[in-house]
Amino acid sequence: MSLPPPPQIPGTEVRKKGLPTMAWVGIGCGGIAILGIIVVAVVVFWGMKTVGRMASNPGKTAAEMMLKVNPDIEKVSENESTGEVTIRVKKTGEQVTLKYDELASGRISVKDADGKVTQLGGGDLSRVPDWVPHYPGATEEVSVFQSEASGGDLSGMFTAKTNDSSEIVEKFFELEAAKLSLGSSSRSSMTMNGTGSTTLSYSEGKRMLTINLFGKSGEPLTIQTTYSDRK
Repeated sequence: MSLPPPPQIPGTEVRKKGLPTMAWVGIGCGGIAILGIIVVAVVVFWGMKTVGRMASNPGKTAAEMMLKVNPDIEKVSENESTGEVTIRVKKTGEQVTLKYDELASGRISVKDADGKVTQLGGGDLSRVPDWVPHYPGATEEVSVFQSEASGGDLSGMFTAKTNDSSEIVEKFFELEAAKLSLGSSSRSSMTMNGTGSTTLSYSEGKRMLTINLFGKSGEPLTIQTTYSDRK
């Protein structure tokens, strides 16, 4: 005859096999940490791809900037392998295919069905505010766009060409920004496959000045000057 099980003394209950509570907490925290690492890795990877894309084609980056600020045109398609982008003139519906550097420099000519050529450019260089610096000796100045709000706010962009080096042009605008008391500044640059791009930004109060320099080694440098003055 089998004996009955011995009485169980309080406090001596047998715990079920498994990990302690703190171990599970540790695993939970570890899992969260691992998840965080994965998220950070994804963000860093995305950021590196974006920076790599910009560095690999500064001309494209400058052309995209031109598209964003010019309200009269829109992108239809592009071919990165040939370095070309097709744009549409919103008012007429006419389309034209340009090289990235042609678009970025504002040299946009559209031919209609009758063969008439229209040079795009939404502004007048004479209307650029006096405080905005023009690089001395620059050629092919083109007013890309201008905008004046009802409250008096001004903004615009114009481009030009120079045979001077990027370092010389940068020094000029640094001095001009100091004269204008544009104390807040930033600089970024990249070079890839012989093509370089440098962006200089200056601001103070309601005024902002952004200079984008880009071009291939041995070729003229394009200067994109973007300005705004809020009243």
